[in-house]
Amino acid sequence: MRHDWVFDVLHDMLSYARRNDLPDLALHVERTLAAAEVEIAKADPPRRPARSETKH
Repeated sequence: MRHDWVFDVLHDMLSYARRNDLPDLALHVERTLAAAEVEIAKADPPRRPARSETKH
């Protein structure tokens, strides 16, 4: 998926917030992760295999 880097960055931010006792930031990042998952799933639906990739 071309959006993997977004999730990597958000997970890094969440880890940072938790390690540094920043609960409000952690909460916002958790909500942002959830929103990103939903929104990106809508914008980037699962790829269907091309006809040449399917078995006959």
